[in-house]
Amino acid sequence: MAASNRERSQALRHAGADVTLLTPHWWFEEGRRITARPNEAWWRVGRTCFTGNGTRHVYLTGLVESVRATHPDVIDLYEEPFTLVALQSVLLRDRLAPHAALVLYSAVNVARRWRWPYRAIERFVLNRADAAHAPNSDVPPILAARGFGSKPVAVIPLGVDVDRFAAAQPVALDGIPRPRIGFIGRFEAVKGLDVLLDAFRRLTTPAELVLVGDGSRRPALVGDRIHVLAAVAFEQIPSLLKAVDVLVLPSVTILPLHREQFGRVLVEAMAAGVPVIGSRSGAIPEVIGDAGLVVPERDPAALAQAIETVLTESDLRQRLIERGRQRAATQFAWSTIADKTLSLFDAAVARRRRAPSFEMVRA
Repeated sequence: MAASNRERSQALRHAGADVTLLTPHWWFEEGRRITARPNEAWWRVGRTCFTGNGTRHVYLTGLVESVRATHPDVIDLYEEPFTLVALQSVLLRDRLAPHAALVLYSAVNVARRWRWPYRAIERFVLNRADAAHAPNSDVPPILAARGFGSKPVAVIPLGVDVDRFAAAQPVALDGIPRPRIGFIGRFEAVKGLDVLLDAFRRLTTPAELVLVGDGSRRPALVGDRIHVLAAVAFEQIPSLLKAVDVLVLPSVTILPLHREQFGRVLVEAMAAGVPVIGSRSGAIPEVIGDAGLVVPERDPAALAQAIETVLTESDLRQRLIERGRQRAATQFAWSTIADKTLSLFDAAVARRRRAPSFEMVRA
């Protein structure tokens, strides 16, 4: 998500790093086409081809120019290692800035086998990269098994602007009475919307279900007291979260393709003071910790009971709200993310300076 990555870059700058951000001039995000509108001098926009494909896009302009202009100590590649742009970045680093440590990102928390040429690209990039970060603890052993070895790997969660989410005013959802059960995300099978609909129909406490997003499952999201709203811009998420009484993320695991990699909306809801409920898919329990309720995957009865509990037990609800705010402030605030990221950069630079390949190039 480019908006949050801009916040990440800003946090690194506030922590003292000299940062240049490079993005394509447009991309697809949650099924919508987003156009880059840079409003900071340090945000560069490059022209790409195959932009709509997350694995095949490459930079036609911008990447070479940015490397030459900045003489980077670190190239922070916020792309999966099996992508063409990852290969392009490694090759350009080796050619134009061999002293620069290359730090990659991976969120893939299932042991997938990529088809050619992505399997070969991943092997090459993992061999040439100096460090990596991941949003969940399942990724590091997968990277190690794929050949990353003992290079520095940090689990760094996705961040949130705690103050902005806490201070937001709720958007008016006219015609939708409280209490409101919220879901924000992609309307796809992996998000467990069928489980949520089943759970909602089992509730004995009167409530409204507010679903915000878009995707292939949209036609199936119908029923009494079910309200389907269009996807909103990132800037509108805080006010939308403030308008619901509980946020639910009932994702399901579909192996070998998908497990929930993080669930950013959970962190955003915590920061907004909204209690959260999630399934046990992937990283969701890791993200929620003790600040929400976690239920088994594909269990509508358990999910319905959790929703009932949050809506009817005021003491528990308040405890979850307070724990969520505290967890967001201590674990997911951008200042925390920046500190962890800069520590990883330091480790990557130290390793790069010791690397035999670097010594050969420098000599």
